[in-house]
Amino acid sequence: MDALERSVHEAPVIEQDGRPYLVHPISNGIPTLDPQLVREVVNGICQVADLADADVIATPVTMGVHVSTAVSLVSDIPLVVIRDRQYGFDGEYGFDAGDDRLYLNDVEAGDDVLVLDDLTNTGAFVAAITEALSEVGANVVDVVTVIRRVESEPVPMAHEVKSLLDVRVSDDGVDIVD
Repeated sequence: MDALERSVHEAPVIEQDGRPYLVHPISNGIPTLDPQLVREVVNGICQVADLADADVIATPVTMGVHVSTAVSLVSDIPLVVIRDRQYGFDGEYGFDAGDDRLYLNDVEAGDDVLVLDDLTNTGAFVAAITEALSEVGANVVDVVTVIRRVESEPVPMAHEVKSLLDVRVSDDGVDIVD
């Protein structure tokens, strides 16, 4: 994870909503997203995620879509994007994730789902997604995030969240946590 670690240290930290915010290519699309970084992240996900048991990859319509698309291409596992827009299709399932209303399509009871995300803070967003998947009868086989901020208390959830890199973000920059 050399490129990921290097990129985290090089990424700017700004103040947003009264707290330090990491602006990173994987989670924000700026600074420029280097293909070598994406390859390293995708390879890392393929090493830690339970791909063998997954029928579908589910990712929220956030900056994790580009990483999830690359994992889908490498693994040949279909990708479902959890949208912030309702289309009214049969089987569409709407749920709340914090202040957001999200919609799940094309995941059915019995599907084995790998949940991928770009960045996790408390895990509340991912917890809402895994709960919604369970409510439609899907089986969450694994949950992976690229970067996990660990300075906040995590939200309890039924699934362990694996990460490629755990970090603490402060006004002084980013520290990688083992």
